[in-house]
Amino acid sequence: MAPLPEQVLQCQHQSVLASSLLLEHALVNFMSLTLTLDCGGHGCQALLIDDDAEIVAEAFRPVASRVDGVRVEQDANEILEAMRAVIAELVDAACRSIAVAGLAVQRGNVLCWDKHSGDALSPVISWRDRRRSSHFAPDREMCRQIQAANGLRVSPYAGAAKLAWCLEQIQTVQAARDRGSLCCGPLGAWLVKQLCGGSAAVDDSLAQRSLLWSRARFDWDEELCRVFAVPRQLLPPVRASRSDFGEIRMERQSVPLRLLMGDQNVLPYLDGRPDPACLSINLGTGAFLLRPMSDQRLASRFQLSILDRTGSGVYALEASVHGAASALEWLEQKRGEGIPAEDIDAIAAKAGTPPLFLNTIDGLGSPWWQTGPEPAFVGTVEDSAAELAAVLESMAFLIRANVDAMTALAGRPERVRVSGGLSRSEQLCGLLASLLGTDLLRLRSGEGTALGLWAALQGRAVPGSAFVRVPTASDSSLEQRYQAWLKLMPPLP
Repeated sequence: MAPLPEQVLQCQHQSVLASSLLLEHALVNFMSLTLTLDCGGHGCQALLIDDDAEIVAEAFRPVASRVDGVRVEQDANEILEAMRAVIAELVDAACRSIAVAGLAVQRGNVLCWDKHSGDALSPVISWRDRRRSSHFAPDREMCRQIQAANGLRVSPYAGAAKLAWCLEQIQTVQAARDRGSLCCGPLGAWLVKQLCGGSAAVDDSLAQRSLLWSRARFDWDEELCRVFAVPRQLLPPVRASRSDFGEIRMERQSVPLRLLMGDQNVLPYLDGRPDPACLSINLGTGAFLLRPMSDQRLASRFQLSILDRTGSGVYALEASVHGAASALEWLEQKRGEGIPAEDIDAIAAKAGTPPLFLNTIDGLGSPWWQTGPEPAFVGTVEDSAAELAAVLESMAFLIRANVDAMTALAGRPERVRVSGGLSRSEQLCGLLASLLGTDLLRLRSGEGTALGLWAALQGRAVPGSAFVRVPTASDSSLEQRYQAWLKLMPPLP
């Protein structure tokens, strides 16, 4: 056979090369992206995460809070603009298709809106807001009945009493109710309507936080609505967290929204599915501890938070520490100057023996559930570094008190995992490892909410390489300081 002409060989080589490039391009595009959205206390964040749980792009827009005594509010339109901006930024930056999206929302945040136009008729009232704390004080038996029906403790942080306040106090809300166009409920429901363009809808985890949701029905509870004076017909429909919530509409593409959940409720999904052997600690504005349960055991010291409505429901024991990043904000306000996040460890490391800090910022959460004394330093305050070290230490002390109480109910966890913005503090994580007497698994990126959304959507665990081990170290002086601090706090119920 005669040899092929050189031009033919070149054409064949180019054809093989082109086919190879086309195949590589197809494989790259086959690895689609997941869009995770997080509407938190300080702003809105969007991340693009690939099939290997690697974060490939992120965007953030801050959202201001208005704090006036016990009142904490945000502007609904500012939140929406921030959320749309981070979505648009990442959709424009995406080099391959976005297959699916999940949305996590700070729990307990509520508002009222016009169900036809979608216009917000009230501010977004934050979970931190306590404006109704003196207006609704049910007796112990009523509290027990509400917790039995809903799973959560009666608290001024719940959304129901705040919605009742809107119905009583805001004229635009009252006018919309009179003309039959009012809808009210969790912030997540309003965001679904605004982002997807259809009807508002909310998931179980956000609905539960209002105290109007029934764990027996996975829906609004008529009796709880009557108790809190929030008519059921004003509330959006409740769906399972993993549902079809519509399509997030953008110029370049539409992305199916297939998961809506409270920001803390996604943490147990870092394991792919909730594991009762693992305790998740998320260090954000507050600190939240979630321990999945194999049963639906009510405990007066803790919340019973819905994770999934499969069967009769999958739940977690949940503890709440109110003074985490919010305690640092309190310290900044006290000083009149900011504390750069990247400098926290370096400044705290300069302190000698810090004073003890009574961390009652935003009130005492679990296991006390009371207002507590005024925030105060006890002992000699040498300098600003000592103050910062004491605040960090107080966060670890509050978490230790909760872990001890939770262990008494559910046994010692096999693994303790930490995430959230403050988990980037090696000082705080070291304190926690020493006080808890166990190594910690710290999420390298800190993005527990985003990766929890990814894992829940993918149905598989985040790879072990995403975590770094924080070793425990015995520290008798720290234990003594914890015991001294505990004596200064109100007695545990």
